[in-house]
Amino acid sequence: MSFTCMACHVAFKEANIQREHYKTDWHRYNLKRKVVDLPPVTADAFQQRVLEQRAQVNQLEASRSLTPYCHYCKKKFSSEKSYENHLPSKKHQDSVLLKGTRENVQQQENSTKVEADVKMNEGKDQEEMEEDDSDEWEDQDEAIPVTSCLFCNHKSSSLEDSLKHMSHHHSFFIPDSEYVIDMEGLITYLGERVGQGHLCMWCGHLGRQFPSADAVQKHMLDKGHCKMFHEGEVLLEYSDFYDYSSSYPEGGEANDEVELNVINDSGFELVLPSGATIGHRSLNRYYRQKLNPNPRPIPSSTAIQCGNYFKALGWTSSTKEIVEKKARDITFMRKMFLKHQLGVSVKANKLQKHFRRQVDF
Repeated sequence: MSFTCMACHVAFKEANIQREHYKTDWHRYNLKRKVVDLPPVTADAFQQRVLEQRAQVNQLEASRSLTPYCHYCKKKFSSEKSYENHLPSKKHQDSVLLKGTRENVQQQENSTKVEADVKMNEGKDQEEMEEDDSDEWEDQDEAIPVTSCLFCNHKSSSLEDSLKHMSHHHSFFIPDSEYVIDMEGLITYLGERVGQGHLCMWCGHLGRQFPSADAVQKHMLDKGHCKMFHEGEVLLEYSDFYDYSSSYPEGGEANDEVELNVINDSGFELVLPSGATIGHRSLNRYYRQKLNPNPRPIPSSTAIQCGNYFKALGWTSSTKEIVEKKARDITFMRKMFLKHQLGVSVKANKLQKHFRRQVDF
């Protein structure tokens, strides 16, 4: 049993050899000839054509690298024949008499050819070095560390010193710093946004991206955008680093309504109008534990220190109404995001819990 290639008109004893043949340039070349109704070529003929093509390319490159050049007349020639016709001309002879003897002419001409080759090689090496440098520059696009300034090349010993530098030299403040629960995570995210994403912290949500981190920093310094945009849809982007639950009424959620009924008829506890809770004596051991019913994330010491430092400089935080509005906006956007994600999952058929064949024949 043999395996035949219809494009090349050759037969193979094994299927593996036939599959390897399909990957060769010879087979691709015959496929293109078959499309235009041309007969296939043999392997030897194809190899001969490849060698001839390579020889032509090498000859063309060699002719380009040895471009004739007259050192005395400061003139290039497209071919060797035009250069030979130029040598006996009166203009060339006058240039030779002005600059040196005929013996030096040949030496200068030979040296110019060598110099042209050396310069061409140096130019190629320089281009390769520039390309390598550009590749290395692309690889060096990393996030700005938390101890480095987001707007200049200043480096500090700690996160607190870096925030003090940015607030003192660039007037940068963290909005609603008293509600920040992860200051280091927030600064890390801003460093990735500027260093890797090349986005401005104030106008980056509009979709404008810069070619490098230096360009972003220069833009923020020139435009006065050394501040953090924290409004509208951008609130959801920073929601993981903030906690506004302390601004909710009586520790409830952002959209909870205040209940007027203060008496609990469950039979085990009674809430008085003063706010005190009276429990049943059988549950005394549980009421003695004094657990926090509404645990909230505690702001880090770094966030507290930065908030105190900002207030000492005269910075005022957002009002209670603005903070409550931000909390409601974040809750609403989270609900819309989960609703949209659920709709996408349903459309993508990701709720199917069993395997079903799509085609049955």
